[in-house]
Amino acid sequence: MTTRPLARRIAARIIRAIPVLRRQILVSTDYRVLSGIDEARRLQAASSGWLASRTVSRQERAYLSLLGAMKRGEPRLDLRIAAEAVVATQLDNPSLIEVGCGSGYYSDVFADLAPVGLRYTGIDYSEAMIARARKRYPSGSFEIADATRLPYDDDAFDIVFNGVSLMHIVDYERAIREAARVAKRYCILHSVPVFGKRETTCLQKYAYGSPVVEIVFNRDELISLCETAGLRLDQQWRSIPYDVSAVTGDPSWTETYLLSVT
Repeated sequence: MTTRPLARRIAARIIRAIPVLRRQILVSTDYRVLSGIDEARRLQAASSGWLASRTVSRQERAYLSLLGAMKRGEPRLDLRIAAEAVVATQLDNPSLIEVGCGSGYYSDVFADLAPVGLRYTGIDYSEAMIARARKRYPSGSFEIADATRLPYDDDAFDIVFNGVSLMHIVDYERAIREAARVAKRYCILHSVPVFGKRETTCLQKYAYGSPVVEIVFNRDELISLCETAGLRLDQQWRSIPYDVSAVTGDPSWTETYLLSVT
């Protein structure tokens, strides 16, 4: 009875001990703290990261498992919170744009968990992500666009939903301003990794085997940036665990924010 669990533990140790294996098998690994925004920009420019078709395929496989659990009535905490935030706007049939939609899986989440009849549009700067979204959801609306230069008029959507992409946008201040500009009623920043005291910190990690930049925000600074952009914090949720204290020395976690346009 104990042979199989022991074998799993040994296999896990072997995977974590070998860089090539852990980067190809684990979802997120090999974190390191960067010196600042300039180094983050250089690394982001040099890496294919989220643009690579292989990264897209691996991420999609991971989320198909989550969507399957949701369909069985067992949604993971972050999926449930995303829907709760949309429902908390109390808008009927709202237009919603997801910034950084990846392969479009949150359109599934909202259809199942947020029965408010929303009109969904997804955008991503990665052509590979949008190609996969269009293939998986052929009746959906998906476009290639940059979060820091949204090709939409002011007040174009009732809700702007940033679903776990703000943490990968080096020019996050501009992305927040653009979200506030395009939003008519609300912005939702979902599952954002934050520190309670430590300053906003840029890291590099391997996500689905590809090197990417990740940003963990000082919570107070992030809320202040939102206020400066014309957004007021209405409600917040503690989301899934995300602790990078092993490399930063400071505890972190994720939160979801419902912000109204002032």
